[in-house]
Amino acid sequence: MRRLLGSVVKLEHVKTDAIENKSDVLFYFTGMTRIAKLSSNTFVPGAIADHLTSTGGQLTDSSQMSSLRWLEAGATGSYGAVVEPCNFQTKFPQPGVLIAYYTSGETLIEAYWKSVAMPGQGIFIGEPLAKPYGGNQVSFNNGELTIRTYALTPGFYSVLGADSIVGPSRLVARHVRVGIGMKELKLKNAKNQIYRIVPEAGRMRRGSSI
Repeated sequence: MRRLLGSVVKLEHVKTDAIENKSDVLFYFTGMTRIAKLSSNTFVPGAIADHLTSTGGQLTDSSQMSSLRWLEAGATGSYGAVVEPCNFQTKFPQPGVLIAYYTSGETLIEAYWKSVAMPGQGIFIGEPLAKPYGGNQVSFNNGELTIRTYALTPGFYSVLGADSIVGPSRLVARHVRVGIGMKELKLKNAKNQIYRIVPEAGRMRRGSSI
């Protein structure tokens, strides 16, 4: 996971029961039933945090720490089991999957939901539509169009240009490969009014960044 996502977010694997005095927490995943020193940390907007336990999702009467404590500490979203789910990993979030989808521009609930294969015994809480990696940045300078976005699934794309929303469109670039994280696409001599980035059939797979 660190090899794939290290260029997107700063990942730190800490062998301790809890972290403390961190000022830039975006993701926090642990298996502790109660989290010490939680209030000493500062969560950035859009942060996700949870603890892989039996009943963290019993929000008001759990014998373990309630998942609500994460939100009170500043996290934007969390997840917890509402009943004893046994030790099936598929009933809990997979951090690598969650981070990959979240940093590719999906909403918190979309990324979280895809990271739990069997969510029937858990509950998602927080702001479901949080999307810190969504949106696009577009700039134009000296005839060169630059598009920056997180919202592309890793794979291969073609770029089509047109002067009207109804077309006709022409191929501007093809076999553009993108990976996880920020994608930057530069088009020289950009003269069209409208551009579309479309996936190439049969070539959607993980690749390196543009």
